[in-house]
Amino acid sequence: MPAAQTVFNWEAADFIKVIKNAAHIAQLTIVGELAYAFQPQGVSAVILLAESHVALHFWPEEAKVTIDIHICDYQKDNQQKARLLAEILTRQITDSESMANWNYLNITG
Repeated sequence: MPAAQTVFNWEAADFIKVIKNAAHIAQLTIVGELAYAFQPQGVSAVILLAESHVALHFWPEEAKVTIDIHICDYQKDNQQKARLLAEILTRQITDSESMANWNYLNITG
C-alpha cells in the first residue's frame, strides 16, 4: 500500500509502536516484538501475538508498505479482530480509509 509522507520520518521503534497500538485496540495479545532498520533504507517490524503475528515491511524507495496479518481462529473466531487491525493500520500508515489495497486469504479446516 502507498506510504503516507509522515511514515518517511519514522524510526524502526515507531513502526512497532503503531502496530502494537493497533493490536491493543483490536484486543489481540502481544507476546513479543522485533524491528530492524536496513541500511541505507527500509524497515521490517514484527509483533508476535498469542493469536499469531503481524509483519510490516517499509520500502521508502518505492514509497510502499506491506503488512502481513496472520490471526488464528483455532479456539475462537478472530476474523473481526484481524479486519479491525487492518483498518487501523491502513488509516495510520496511508492516511486513507480505503481497504482496496488489502488481499485476504482465509484458510479453515
